[in-house]
Amino acid sequence: MKIPVFQIINYSLIILVVILFVRYLWDVIFNPNYQPPGWRNARKEGRLSRTLLKLEKNYPDKVRFFNFWFQVERLKKEQVPGAFAELGVYQGESARVLHHMDPERRLHLFDTFEGFKNQDLAVEKGEAATYTTSNFADTRISKVLATIAGNKNISVQPGHFPGSALKVVHEKFALVNIDADLYNPTKAGLEFFYPRLSPGGVIMVHDYNYKWEGVVKAVDDFCKTVPEAMVVLPDMETTAMIIRRKF
Repeated sequence: MKIPVFQIINYSLIILVVILFVRYLWDVIFNPNYQPPGWRNARKEGRLSRTLLKLEKNYPDKVRFFNFWFQVERLKKEQVPGAFAELGVYQGESARVLHHMDPERRLHLFDTFEGFKNQDLAVEKGEAATYTTSNFADTRISKVLATIAGNKNISVQPGHFPGSALKVVHEKFALVNIDADLYNPTKAGLEFFYPRLSPGGVIMVHDYNYKWEGVVKAVDDFCKTVPEAMVVLPDMETTAMIIRRKF
């Protein structure tokens, strides 16, 4: 049976599109040219562990990954003191990255480890308003620690924040990653960590976009109360970043 010319052309275009898409994905995930020069130089000089190299290869959001790395390297260079913290750990993927970027720092992990609380969901709008207490409940501390596969510098603070932070009220922080999705914990995280943030320290808030109205409101309202300007990063879900000034 003879295939019409226009069908051959259509099939050829479809195959071409698939090939180009696969090549694009391959370049994004595996092509070393996607890596920034500083990372490539650190790898060349042997300053990156095998674990970190593997994490970079598998981490889906390269912009977010390399921003973590650049901030951690800056903190080391400027000798900014303090622990690391993450509020909203879920299954520990980003916590694993942060720990292995500077395993000598104490890393405090804050999460309910049993999903959202009704009192936090009640005030939500947008996409977060569709969540229930079962969302992000498929995690547990032992699973997170196994995922991180780190050393003894990891401290888990389970429970509803900020009540779960009572043990670290006197701690100083150099880097805080807030990925709590909701208004109440995001607001509480900013209010708790900012006064304890070392000069030169950084707070990063994930999901700063229109889908997460509570996160955006919490960040925008808080930034009106501090002298630092917020920086918005173009990672997959958008991150808002505040670096505390040194004077």
